[in-house]
Formats: sequence, structure tokens, C-alpha cells
Amino acid sequence: MVTESDTESIQVEIVPSRFLMPVTAQKLLNEIYGNGGIIRIMIHGPNLPRSVPYGPGRGAPIEENRGLLIEVAGQAFELCVKVGRIRLELESDKYFDGLKAACERALPFTFQIRRGKFFHTKPTITDYAKYGKMGDARILGLIDPKAKNDRLAILSEERVTITDEER
Repeated sequence: MVTESDTESIQVEIVPSRFLMPVTAQKLLNEIYGNGGIIRIMIHGPNLPRSVPYGPGRGAPIEENRGLLIEVAGQAFELCVKVGRIRLELESDKYFDGLKAACERALPFTFQIRRGKFFHTKPTITDYAKYGKMGDARILGLIDPKAKNDRLAILSEERVTITDEER
């Protein structure tokens, strides 16, 4: 018997006990992607500054934060944040156990997996005012409406699309 909970998508948040290095983030994202069933995913954390924000070196460029490329499912994109948590939406509850196993394989330290509601399901007034009508409902809630620049990488089988007004 198919129940409603078997067919509904679920939203999950993975919270590691520390920020992830780019290599660990790449390993975790590839494990998650290999599990399958992902509708959308968001990497959340503080921005990696491009220049020294304060102190005697204020304004000097930080070269180690440039070009942090990670490859997920054969597609490379630049990592612009320290990975602190990962929010994702799965097609159904049957992918949850595989997600938990993928996290255990990729993370050598403790983490939490929370279920809840982490993405918008309908556009807000702010979303409409800033972006207009959104054709793809998967990007709903993935862009910070208060941010000055939009940073979004869309992974598809064809190519990676990176949207960023700074570059």
C-alpha cells in the first residue's frame, strides 16, 4: 500500500560539528549525489572573503580563497562559502537511509541530520519583487533575497550554470 508519506518529498538538513574543508565537502556532496533522489540542494555557510576585511592588511586580496574548485558528479564549480550545513530536498522518504549512510562514509566526525521545512514552497513578495516570476520552482528559497549579488550554481547533466554579478 502506498501512503502519502511515501510519495511526498522530504527536506533534510545536515549539520556537521565543524566547517568542512573543500576536499571533505566534495567527498560528502559526491556521496550524497550518488545516493540519488535529490530535487534540490543548498550549501550554507559564511562567505569566504576575497580581501582582508579589517586590521592592518585591510583591503589586501586573499589568494587562498580564490579558485576553490570542487567537482560534484563530474561538474566543477567554485566554492564561495565555508560549508557549515547542507540543506536538501529528497524525492521521498526511501532515500533518507542512504543519505545517512553517505554522511557516515564521508564525514570522519560527528554530525546531525534534521528533518523539517527549510525551503520556501511558494514565492514571497520579496522574491517576486527581486526576481519576478520564477520559471523553475527548484530555485525557490535557494537565493538570499537580502544579498547584493546572486550566487547560484545549477548542476545539470549538460553543464553548470553559475550566476554571479561580480565576475
